[in-house]
Amino acid sequence: MDQKENMTDSVVDEKAGRRSFIKGAALALGAGAVGALTPSSAGAVTAEPPVAKATDDSLLAKIISSKKIRFGVDLGFPPLQYKKSDGTPTGYIIDLSVRLAASLGATPEWVEVPFANLFAQQAAGRFDMSGISATIRPERAQRVLFAGAPSFVESNVVLLRPGSSLRSLAQLNSSSVTIAVVVGSSQEAAAKILYPRATLKRLTNQEALADVAAGRSDAMIVGEFSVAAAIKANPSVKVMKGNPVFVDENSYFMPLGEYDLKHYVDTWLRYETSHNELGARWDEYVGNDARKLGLKSVAIYSNWKGA
Repeated sequence: MDQKENMTDSVVDEKAGRRSFIKGAALALGAGAVGALTPSSAGAVTAEPPVAKATDDSLLAKIISSKKIRFGVDLGFPPLQYKKSDGTPTGYIIDLSVRLAASLGATPEWVEVPFANLFAQQAAGRFDMSGISATIRPERAQRVLFAGAPSFVESNVVLLRPGSSLRSLAQLNSSSVTIAVVVGSSQEAAAKILYPRATLKRLTNQEALADVAAGRSDAMIVGEFSVAAAIKANPSVKVMKGNPVFVDENSYFMPLGEYDLKHYVDTWLRYETSHNELGARWDEYVGNDARKLGLKSVAIYSNWKGA
């Protein structure tokens, strides 16, 4: 047998083997599933999978079915979340929440709740999930289910009243010092541990900022996102120099046990991060202004960016 005959037999054997493979796959998977294995159909697979698959009684399934999602929000933390002059919610995390709702084919509804009551109201079922983010403290995880990826990283600094003589963090731990803290915040919890001798004044975010600006409180532990606006409104307030007091990861939360929804939000956050939506929006709303003041501000970009 010559070389040409050997090559012909080899091609015939290869084609027969491929037909046998496809036939075997059809028996195992069903004829419809095997279409994707044939060269002629390779370029025709364009359909997207369903938005999400969830158990019928899950919160995720109800959101997809109703095409509505109720977000619990406190809109008193500009530029993260606040109201425009016409009352429309806006800000860094509001932009993300609108995108999250759109990815589910749902229309967002904003349920306003004071920050200190958000976790109790979530447990009571007043809204589907948070439309803003909170520090992922372990004790909070006993009441709500946090997303597994951060929506932003918060560098906490000390804002000082006009004319303050405080120069170091150690000086905050004094009975003569009053620190304004946001009720129910991670800053309140940290201040109790770090500065037990100080007097803590529990206020809303805007009240605390105003209290320091007016000199009624000596200082406030605050995320760097609030500093630029506070200084613009009152140039005589200042930030204590040095590294952040501590850094917190913040994210969305939802009712305990709603793992279908958590899985979706986790996946969505990873996708938005990999497409640089979180980092770009953070720099637009927070990072660029904070860095101009010499503050550290971490924008969440994909680890693979520029790789």
